[in-house]
Amino acid sequence: MKNPTRQLRNLVCAVVALVLGQSLWAQELAIEEIVVTASKRSESIQDVSTSVTAFSEEDLQLGGIEDVSRLEHMVPGMRFGQSGHEVRLAVRGTRTNNVGTEAEQVVGIFEDGVYVPTTTQALGAYVDVQRIEVLRGPQGTLYGRNTFGGTINIITNEPSLEGLEYSVSGLYGAFNRYRVEGMLNLPLGDTLALRVAALSDTHDGYIENTNAPGTADDLNDKDMQFFRATLKWQPTDSFDVSVRVGSSTVDSNGSAIWGYQQIGGYVGGVYRQGHQFAPADASDNFDQGPWKVSRNLASLANIDSTSTTLSLNWDLNLATLKVIYNFTDFEGQQQYDSDYSDGGDPLNNGFTGWDSEQETWSTEVQLVSNTEGSLEWMLGYYYYEQTANWNWNALENGQWAEPYWDRQGDYVSDSDGYFANATYSLTDEFRVIGGVRYAEDTKGQRDPLDWNVWPPVPRPGEGETGGWDKTLWKAGIEYDVNPDVMAYGVASTGYRAGGINFIAESVPLSYAPEEVTAIEAGIKTTLQDGRLVMNAAAFMNQYRDMHAQSFIFLGGGAVSEFTENGGELDAQGLEVEIKWLPAENWDVNGWVSFLDAEFGEYNVSRLAGLGNAGGRQDLDDPQRPLLSLEGWAPALSPEFSAGVQIGYDIVLGNGSVLTPFLQTTFTGKYYAHDVNVAGVDQEAHTKSDLRLIWTSANSRIQAQAFVLNVEDEAVLNRVVVFNPGGTRDLASLQAHWNNPRTWGVSVSYSFH
Repeated sequence: MKNPTRQLRNLVCAVVALVLGQSLWAQELAIEEIVVTASKRSESIQDVSTSVTAFSEEDLQLGGIEDVSRLEHMVPGMRFGQSGHEVRLAVRGTRTNNVGTEAEQVVGIFEDGVYVPTTTQALGAYVDVQRIEVLRGPQGTLYGRNTFGGTINIITNEPSLEGLEYSVSGLYGAFNRYRVEGMLNLPLGDTLALRVAALSDTHDGYIENTNAPGTADDLNDKDMQFFRATLKWQPTDSFDVSVRVGSSTVDSNGSAIWGYQQIGGYVGGVYRQGHQFAPADASDNFDQGPWKVSRNLASLANIDSTSTTLSLNWDLNLATLKVIYNFTDFEGQQQYDSDYSDGGDPLNNGFTGWDSEQETWSTEVQLVSNTEGSLEWMLGYYYYEQTANWNWNALENGQWAEPYWDRQGDYVSDSDGYFANATYSLTDEFRVIGGVRYAEDTKGQRDPLDWNVWPPVPRPGEGETGGWDKTLWKAGIEYDVNPDVMAYGVASTGYRAGGINFIAESVPLSYAPEEVTAIEAGIKTTLQDGRLVMNAAAFMNQYRDMHAQSFIFLGGGAVSEFTENGGELDAQGLEVEIKWLPAENWDVNGWVSFLDAEFGEYNVSRLAGLGNAGGRQDLDDPQRPLLSLEGWAPALSPEFSAGVQIGYDIVLGNGSVLTPFLQTTFTGKYYAHDVNVAGVDQEAHTKSDLRLIWTSANSRIQAQAFVLNVEDEAVLNRVVVFNPGGTRDLASLQAHWNNPRTWGVSVSYSFH
């Protein structure tokens, strides 16, 4: 018989050991603090009075974040839209409609403080990135005109003087994907260091083109080459200067500018599934699903970009002087089969896409306070200039050509911004914050054509110009409820500059800026001795004079989009995100988003094929050529969405770690276009990714296997409702779908 005294003693010892062990574990285990520069000064993410989601280098690897397309899985309320090689982000009810060289995004993207100027370049690869910060809500006072809905800050790794570092990784996956990435950090003395990063990423097309054998003509493939070199000189602890040179080349088939598939159309208000204006000689089965088509004209998307940035930091004791200067050169061409079928003439087509050349210059100067005290302040100046020459293309006898009706001159844009920001501590716990920015923007129309000669040529200097200015402001309070809880309330304004339409005489020459007034109340908490971080924010955004997307028939089969002021939109919602370490070896991240976004008085150019659209338009009234969107929801704005990422570290006998990792996102029903008609709606769905990651005991070697979009869910991430050229009684639905299920395996080695 067992000794009851010994059993009781063993039980007491076990309980004491467990309690002591749990106490020690609770003290040792905590979420690592993330320091961000969202407010253009370094501070803990828990001290920033705005909605910010930040990802470390490890977070990016776990989440498979290789470019902007996958951020929607980890950022509350953000949706990723795409058409061709163009990014169309949406957040808190606002969305990117106009795309291309002259387009401006609603979510500003900045890499190392430099604005990424086009929706085309926004799809660039994330290589050797230290951190990404996503700010939601207008950031006009600190970041300027193109942060109407938010900001994405990409911060790459700087050269280190500490010693030699290098890493290399390789990936093989579905669709014959090969990805090789490398980094070398090389100190060149006590004050000088060089860091080089390079990437090659290729895969076959995700969209099979059955018209040609093999994979050469499959759509949505990739052949990307990337290189960046950064040289940093730091002669003293108070001064450093860096020169960063980068280049990116994409050579692919692409898909199509506004979507690669005509999924349906409206004739007289009646919806018909499938392509409604295909050539008579097209086959009976040229579309077999979202990822299988037949096209007899090869597509292409060739994108080249080079960038040079000079950055200076100088600690002047009272304040730090920061200067960022950048020059970026961009060239792009996108072509596609504009009849969306395997019929028609593959050698002659009145409209096939566009080509562009663009140069941008920008300078930002900041003076950021350093001294201890009740007042923190910042002063800044920003200048941006863009010159772009772009043209629509036609296909003539198998050769790309610029049609005579579109041989116009340069598009020009420049912007000046003067800004100030301050935080004043009334007590140790209570602070007031404020900011202001004065912005001036000018845009110039492309030079008109001189029709007195043939072929017509541009008349230099005769293009129309437009100018706008705006004073933006931000005001709020912060209150430390206790050392682990901060509450805040902020009101702010945002602004996206107006522009010039250089399309046709029947199109309004210019459009006014769109504006937003936003109110946000939030709380940031650190609980369970640092093992749980939970942040929540409620917001209300009032958008006015919102930019609307419309289309016009140009002739020769060409249809062009243009911008006009649509009207009002109100959006309110709640976002909650958590980071949690529930037990040793567990890692849980999650978020939920509730959004109520609805157009008020909002009109776009009418669409004949929709009939009277339930009383929203009158096709017989020439004095009211408008379609009302009042009561409809903006594109890519689900009422509810949620995501979770769960990882568990299994420590093996040799000290290495095996980590199963699940990432899943639920998205409620939404519309993929502002015109909320049947065929544009995307049903609620779930998309999941699975990863199995092995990390060596010294953390230098990592191997993983992954499956993305496990459900193989087909999701509409963009639809355009438009009148195709020559068929004015048809409202066609042109769609772009997400990627199908893919898989891959990778191995990486790093030395630090």
